[in-house]
Amino acid sequence: MKKLNWEILKQRYKENPISYTKTKKKFKVSRVTNTSIYIDLPSREEYISRENLEKAIDLVNNGIIMEGPADYKRLVYDQRSTYAWAILKDMGFIE
Repeated sequence: MKKLNWEILKQRYKENPISYTKTKKKFKVSRVTNTSIYIDLPSREEYISRENLEKAIDLVNNGIIMEGPADYKRLVYDQRSTYAWAILKDMGFIE
């Protein structure tokens, strides 16, 4: 059972804040706090909560398959699902 190591996540995005969505759209992680990860969007900065990422990981650990952002949105929460899914992929929780 895999767990989210928040310190590794913080380090990953500090060293390389660039990531890509499932459709290969580039985005930048602007900062990571103890409770959220912030995405730099053209209109404003938005966040994804640590709590929701951990909920998604619990579902994956229990055999739920998340093939894309729509699954994250439906099963976890409608909070920047495109970026949340990409972060889960970056961290090795989904393929």
